[in-house]
Amino acid sequence: MSKIIPEQLIKERVQRVRDALALREPDRVPITPFADVFFAPLQVGLSHKDTMYKGRKVGNASLKVFSRYDWDLYPYMVLSGLGKLNDLVGNQCMKWAGASDPDYRLGDNQPYQYIEKAWMQADEYEELITDMTGFLLRNIVPRQNSELKDFEKLPQASMFSSMMSYLGVVMFFVDRKVKKMLKNMKKSLRAMIGLFLGMRKYNKSMKKLGNPVAGMGAGIGMAPFDMISDSLRGMRGTMIDMYRNPEELKKACDMFADYQLKSLDAGGLVFGGSDEDTVSMSFMPLHRGADGFMSNDQFEEFYWPGLTKTMEGMIKRDFIPMPFFEGRYSDRLEYLAEFAKKHKGKLVYWFHDTDLIKAKEMMGDYVCIRGNVPASLLIGGPPKAVEDYVKECIEGCKEGGGYLVDGGVSGIPNEAPHENVKAMTDAVHKYGWYRK
Repeated sequence: MSKIIPEQLIKERVQRVRDALALREPDRVPITPFADVFFAPLQVGLSHKDTMYKGRKVGNASLKVFSRYDWDLYPYMVLSGLGKLNDLVGNQCMKWAGASDPDYRLGDNQPYQYIEKAWMQADEYEELITDMTGFLLRNIVPRQNSELKDFEKLPQASMFSSMMSYLGVVMFFVDRKVKKMLKNMKKSLRAMIGLFLGMRKYNKSMKKLGNPVAGMGAGIGMAPFDMISDSLRGMRGTMIDMYRNPEELKKACDMFADYQLKSLDAGGLVFGGSDEDTVSMSFMPLHRGADGFMSNDQFEEFYWPGLTKTMEGMIKRDFIPMPFFEGRYSDRLEYLAEFAKKHKGKLVYWFHDTDLIKAKEMMGDYVCIRGNVPASLLIGGPPKAVEDYVKECIEGCKEGGGYLVDGGVSGIPNEAPHENVKAMTDAVHKYGWYRK
């Protein structure tokens, strides 16, 4: 039997995924795992601290670990080596292993933890809406990064309106502390460039093996409500704002949708763009829209409009929105089905804790379904139980195409043993065939 060359293997795998996305039956159900940050490094004995600071080793680990599996689309290398960058800017939004600041340092074998708080106060909506970029630079960036506090001195945009006002702009750039901050930012940019170059190297190495990597040209998207809740007001703040500042919250969500879509146009420059062997899906982790966070009426008023505006903008740009419905969205399925019907074959719904077979029955004629092997099963097994679960999902979801097998929480969880990941993979190759 002749060996399949890498170029041919890539095309076969990519076509299999594209057929599923287009709601056609490929030869087999595709398996397209995402993987959490620490999965590959832990498999080869690296610590969480190593993952945060040794990007090259993480790239090698990702290449070694992922290439062991016969998948149809391989995960892009999640930004690793962020520790140095976080140290340089004095990131106060998270704690991580090995942080230079002891107040934000975790143990060498602990995953990072996000810090949620109200970085913006409720009475600052007007300033945010009036000058979003200026407000974020002068207020949020300094509050979240201790080494960037001098952005507080950034002149207002009106300073550029007349020749005499340029003096204030000049004074900003010659300020001693600002000059030191900008020098530090230059180091930060070098660190970021190194991260992106590492990602590109990993992509090229995987392709040489015949392993197509999920495209990052579409970037990582979010629901505008989540952008405000996660990074500005905190969960408690946004929930209160639905009652006390509803119009300001809705207007800010609408603006963040526009802001996000404009950022998409630069995605190809950052991540290397797409080619004929790339499947670019915009990963959209959704946080506050799940059943337990708000009622359907609130979902329809505050959450859904910004999310649909963002997804529609992506579709117009020929990107594939892939909202990841964290938690349970059983009460939202009618909304999801209605949107899918309007955009048939142009997006992917990735489910975590929602009845996958019910979702397939409701909207499988309109949207590709992804998921949802539970993290608890992938971690705890045993392999036979993983196989049985995947078989059940395939039997309930494969008819007519439009189904991708993946884990239910960030794909493959960090602690998943190789045996269980292999069992998930083997089950797809055993039960997923439409035709051979």
